[in-house]
Amino acid sequence: MLHSILKLKGVSKSFGGQQVLQPISFEVKEGERICILGPSGCGKSTLLQMVAGLLRVDAGEVEIDGVSVERGKHFIPPENRPINMVFQDYALWPHMTVKQNIEYGMKRRKIAKEQMYNRLGRLQSLLKLEGLLDRLPAQLSGGQQQRVGIARALATEPKLLLMDEPLSNLDVKLRTDMRGELARLLGELSIATLYVTHDRMEAFTVADRILVLRGGSIDQIGRSEELFERPATPWVAQLMGYHNRLTVSMAKGEPDTAVAAGTRITGQCMTKGQDTGKATMMLHPEMIYVRHTLGQAETNLLTVTVAQSIYEGTRWRIIAETADRQLLHLLHDERAEPGSRLNLYLPPERTMLYADTDSFIHE
Repeated sequence: MLHSILKLKGVSKSFGGQQVLQPISFEVKEGERICILGPSGCGKSTLLQMVAGLLRVDAGEVEIDGVSVERGKHFIPPENRPINMVFQDYALWPHMTVKQNIEYGMKRRKIAKEQMYNRLGRLQSLLKLEGLLDRLPAQLSGGQQQRVGIARALATEPKLLLMDEPLSNLDVKLRTDMRGELARLLGELSIATLYVTHDRMEAFTVADRILVLRGGSIDQIGRSEELFERPATPWVAQLMGYHNRLTVSMAKGEPDTAVAAGTRITGQCMTKGQDTGKATMMLHPEMIYVRHTLGQAETNLLTVTVAQSIYEGTRWRIIAETADRQLLHLLHDERAEPGSRLNLYLPPERTMLYADTDSFIHE
């Protein structure tokens, strides 16, 4: 059974009078990759810096590879923790060559020359740095600098790798290419990784599990398919691409049924035990289907009026209005005339219901 490389137990942090992180707890297993996903200002980087020891925790305990590195007055400084960090700006030494940057940490830890040579050769091959070892960082592309930053972090063979939005400085195409390459690399190395990002597709590509952080608290933690198929809160649903949000009412005595614009719709109620009153229905634009012909027994149909059709290359984005004047976006293969009426099928397994969501937060 895999043991935990990182354990956080009730860790919290405030700056002045502002609580940045509520008490949170989770574990990272040996070889596991966890992505911390959330909007700017939710506490992602603060959490990473506390694990690294760059920030002190206010309360709780941080344990790495079975050793408590911070609890109360007990504190092990960053340089003595079995971790390494890849920063957003790579933080390479500008006056050192690629080879010197990678060797820097190994020399500080007095690793034997033969072992250092072997590690350098392996990392050079693994990260495709052949022919670059004598160059300075300024002579490298963004993608090459990013790979050097990762090589330097891996050279000392840390128990835990911390990555703070390492792809955010790359252009869109390179970022897309690099996230696949990074996922392959981390999989091959099988090193426990805590990875901060605000990009959902990056998290889907890299992570074994995703931790959704909002307002300093964990909204949900689980595999990407768990978060997509059963988002625990409206915020997680929105993060997973469920961008349509309708105000509906729960059908009394039927916990998985809501009334939307006068129509009964069955879905997945994610707030069990609350089956009356106001609710929020979350729908994914790609999981709303137009029905041109209706079967006699077909249910979960919502009739809407087309407001606008926008061509997006492969499909049309239809903006429609419900009978109670709420807007809905869906994707369709054909253009729909403004003013025309459409019957939309809402699959119950992709229709998320959240009762009593007055506290829904837009971020």
